[in-house]
Amino acid sequence: MPENIPLSGREVAVAASVRRYRRVVTGLDAEGRSTVLSDGPSPHVQVVADSPTFAMTDFWRHEKVPVDNTGAPDDGLDGHARISPPAEGSVLRIVEFPPDIHWDTDDGDRRERMFHSTASLDYAIVLRGSIWSVMDADERELGEGDVLVQRGTRHRWSNRSDEPCQVAFVLIGGSAV
Repeated sequence: MPENIPLSGREVAVAASVRRYRRVVTGLDAEGRSTVLSDGPSPHVQVVADSPTFAMTDFWRHEKVPVDNTGAPDDGLDGHARISPPAEGSVLRIVEFPPDIHWDTDDGDRRERMFHSTASLDYAIVLRGSIWSVMDADERELGEGDVLVQRGTRHRWSNRSDEPCQVAFVLIGGSAV
């Protein structure tokens, strides 16, 4: 099943209320000693579903395992966000989900378009708040510290609370079912 999450961000600015995450990247200095090469907010923040408070932050993407950690760091993020990871790689991201009422305002049409599957094995870790994982035949509420292992199945997310929810995702290339 193809990716169909309606990403935006080209015309819609990310709201100031969306958390900006610090990214610290290590590597080697000129003498071959381990050091911090960069430290600052991740520059890869993208609006989702044309809602300024619905945003994903990508931190790193690589194309293939094993990863080559020699040379200058390359975060693999070329500016155009993609939901799925590379077929033989992975992506690390955090998504801030606003309450559904902030973005799901078109009688369910957008909600239905949010159903998707990715060709990947995904680890979803709830960092803050609560979120529902909605599948075709089932759904589960996840709270802070809960982990969902998403195995390429069709799903969407629903924040039925009054507060934003932040979920960290590690997406590893695989197959959709």
